[in-house]
Amino acid sequence: MKKRIQCILIIILIIPLAASCKSTGTDNNHHENGDEPKVVAVSIDKNITHQLIDGFGLFGARSVWWDGNRNHLFSDEWARMIIEDLGVTIWRNEYYPPQTPISPQDADWEKQQPVVEGLARAAGEAGVDLKMIFSVWSPPEVMKIAISESGNHLPGPGGKTREVDVPHPGGTKWGGTLNPEMFEDFGNWLADGVALYEELGIDLYAISPQNEPLFEQFYNSCFYRTDWFAEMLEHSIPVVKNRYPDVKIFASENMLGMEGGTDRQWFYHTELMKHENALDQIDIWAIHGYLDGVHPTESSTAARNWRNHYTEFSKPTGKPVWMTETSGYHDHWLTEGGRSGALDLGLAIHAALHHGNVSAWLWWQGSDAGTLNEYNLMQTETNPGKRYHVSKHFYRYIRPGAVRVELNYNDSDGVFATAFYHEEMETFTIVAINTNNEPVLLQIEGSNLLESYQMIVTNSTQNAVNVGMVSPNEIIIPEESIVTLVKGNVYE
Repeated sequence: MKKRIQCILIIILIIPLAASCKSTGTDNNHHENGDEPKVVAVSIDKNITHQLIDGFGLFGARSVWWDGNRNHLFSDEWARMIIEDLGVTIWRNEYYPPQTPISPQDADWEKQQPVVEGLARAAGEAGVDLKMIFSVWSPPEVMKIAISESGNHLPGPGGKTREVDVPHPGGTKWGGTLNPEMFEDFGNWLADGVALYEELGIDLYAISPQNEPLFEQFYNSCFYRTDWFAEMLEHSIPVVKNRYPDVKIFASENMLGMEGGTDRQWFYHTELMKHENALDQIDIWAIHGYLDGVHPTESSTAARNWRNHYTEFSKPTGKPVWMTETSGYHDHWLTEGGRSGALDLGLAIHAALHHGNVSAWLWWQGSDAGTLNEYNLMQTETNPGKRYHVSKHFYRYIRPGAVRVELNYNDSDGVFATAFYHEEMETFTIVAINTNNEPVLLQIEGSNLLESYQMIVTNSTQNAVNVGMVSPNEIIIPEESIVTLVKGNVYE
């Protein structure tokens, strides 16, 4: 039976845990010790708008592609869970090159096709327009050449050089680079990947021609100097667009700290701004968010890097920005022993939305049949982790087509917030992060405010628990919690 996503008003708040946690229960109107909670005000102006949301998502199958048991890769229960409960609207896959004796592969299309078909079926049954995308980790072995180790290690001009007549000895592994004489062949190979989905009746939404082009890894990888990367886009992507003009291109999938940091003069996005023909080939700026301890304050490194990237690349070009991969957050609630926890993931998502104006946010490996660890959100459908529930507050309730509107807050209050309006669904959403270690009374200021909200809570002891209806003058946010306030027909 098809399900319909209807009108929602949501407020999400995140409050870090103290060393000793209290259960919030369902009574949201009184501070447990009898003291009056701290009042925190946020103001909203719906007339000032920011980025359009494309969606939230994850990578991969029910288990990792290198899982030897194909029965682990898909189940109807898992597909329904990530589509209907978690709220995934973007699914990322790897487009694998052909296997050779020196380039074994974790998967091929035969292995992937049942997962692709199953997810498409689950999304269709739920009435969800699931955006499927893929990234390339390496071109086929026959298209790769060796690179000289002479020169500096930086990816800009003046670094490594291409050995056009020397095949890369590592095949699809350990770096190497794309042979510039095979740009057209590479473009056709990319388009052949799009065709695989087309044959299943799926319009692939977007592709990335290279995942993390800076790194030479033991797994599928391919190194590009920044000027080589621009060359590839200029010559290979028109081949793709000639066959599939509607498929979007996202790039470069390099690190936020590099593309938005202070030493950006030799990184990929800066280089692309110098090459109009290459820049014209990409539709979406894409970066990866591997940063430890992201804190979305005005003085934080993450906030600065996100602002830098938006100001220098997204805003002047009018191209949206996606965060297409992150992981490394552990499943404990707060940072422990220097390891970021589930609440830190919520802070990272907020920083990207508020400071970076990102239109999409994707986790790395969404699920694993083995263990629940810092690289996944869930141990299949049987064991969703804390990071799953934190993500759900964003994924499930901020739907594609929502627009972020102006929301002002005071950093010194310890509450950070973003707001979203979805005109078609008549949905209004406020996402806030409260870094106080005590409950706060949220005061929402602005025009046309709603009279009541349904409240959903996740903290160290609760996972997306619906605690009932609250009025706007009685919104006491429990300490160390993510809270969603909903008005309208909830997506269920």
